[in-house]
Amino acid sequence: MKRIGIIIVILFCIIVGCKNVVANSKNTYLPHTTYNILYKFVPADPRPRTIQQPNGKMLTFYIKGDERISWCETLDGYTLLYGDSKHLEFACVDENGTLQPSGILACNEEERGEEELSFLMTIKKQLFFSKEQTDEMFKRFYRK
Repeated sequence: MKRIGIIIVILFCIIVGCKNVVANSKNTYLPHTTYNILYKFVPADPRPRTIQQPNGKMLTFYIKGDERISWCETLDGYTLLYGDSKHLEFACVDENGTLQPSGILACNEEERGEEELSFLMTIKKQLFFSKEQTDEMFKRFYRK
């Protein structure tokens, strides 16, 4: 019975293009291996979420990416990251090309004041992590 399960997993891997999944499964519990195959590469829920920021302004955003690399984005396309205060801030790129929180709390387009609007004029929409940042995220994910 165990051989049939392993054959099914191998066929599944061939069909969907998984690599090195069964290679490390020496007498491991098969459902755990199957769970790992299905768990990886799960995209974030595409539905928008709405929260209230500490400054009282509302923020509706999308979660992007998957369990390996993730970030948030406003409805109008600005990248968001969690800052030191554990709240969503507009993201910016530093002089080294590293994506980081800006320190400016994010809010919906219709609630933006002078501070948010001035800042957003200095950055592009849909910023993304540097290659070094994504490499580090992949390393952390696959060390588990």
